[in-house]
Amino acid sequence: MTSKWLRVVAILALALGAFSVVTGLADDDNEVEFKGVIQKLPNTPGFIGDWVVGGQTVHVNNTTSIDQEEGLVRMGAMVKVEGTLRTDGSIDAKEIEVLEGAEEIEVEFTGTIEKLPTTGLIGDWMVSGKIVHVSSTTKIVAEAGPVIMGAMVVVTGTQRTDGSIDAKHIVVKPNIVEFQGVIENLPTTGLIGDWRIGGKIVHVSSLTRIEGTPVVGQRAEVHGSMRVDGSIDASKIEIEGEGEQEDPVFRGTIQSLPPGGTLIGDWMVSGRVVHVTADTRLQSKGGTFVVGATVKVRGRQMSDGSVLAVKIQLKR
Repeated sequence: MTSKWLRVVAILALALGAFSVVTGLADDDNEVEFKGVIQKLPNTPGFIGDWVVGGQTVHVNNTTSIDQEEGLVRMGAMVKVEGTLRTDGSIDAKEIEVLEGAEEIEVEFTGTIEKLPTTGLIGDWMVSGKIVHVSSTTKIVAEAGPVIMGAMVVVTGTQRTDGSIDAKHIVVKPNIVEFQGVIENLPTTGLIGDWRIGGKIVHVSSLTRIEGTPVVGQRAEVHGSMRVDGSIDASKIEIEGEGEQEDPVFRGTIQSLPPGGTLIGDWMVSGRVVHVTADTRLQSKGGTFVVGATVKVRGRQMSDGSVLAVKIQLKR
């Protein structure tokens, strides 16, 4: 594993709501160094316990060296953390240094738009729980889709001491999906129009490639991009044959993960709630499950349309 790849892995591990910046990596695969704002401190003597720095959980014990020469440990202080990365993305801190002043920190993260200004795009957005300040100098690229509630975006900018972001670039990402399901409904005339497959509305146009002859009751695999309302613009539909609904298999983009750095809990994958338990097999192939990553999900569909995951694979 090259040092460049290690840097990418560490940044991805810290990117889930972290808004902290990896500034170096040691020879040890798991060693990381990053800067961020203290957002939470334990109520224990000597600061022993779990901190939250730039959205990242940092475990501090009696062997952690804490340098307060340039300032005191307090909420809102900027610190540099050196430590070891756990498999769940949290950090066992070896050294924490309080930094002098508010150093400008470059950040890049992927998230879902949760709130927009009431008029226009200039103003404060909410992206996956983070405040993003958008000004007239912010470059917004919306070629893959419109800037609307629920759209997934990549934000690049600088972090303020309060954890909010001054955005330099915002790019709307296409929400690519792939899933299997039973054809439940077809247009009354021809194939162009709205289909219903596995409980989802699938928009079929003259550009959609259809392999096989579709008939209600047959299984199909759909490739396309998801709209904000959860319907699919299909680029390809493969007819696979007859049969009842089996355990669903679909490919999508992670839109949210459980809080607290754990992977057990409810995920949102391309508009579908995915329940992840201790029995779910997670295959990352050396990567990290983060917001914006593409995954393939296999599981059991529940009565409310959510999926109880049996297996989730990280796709590159």
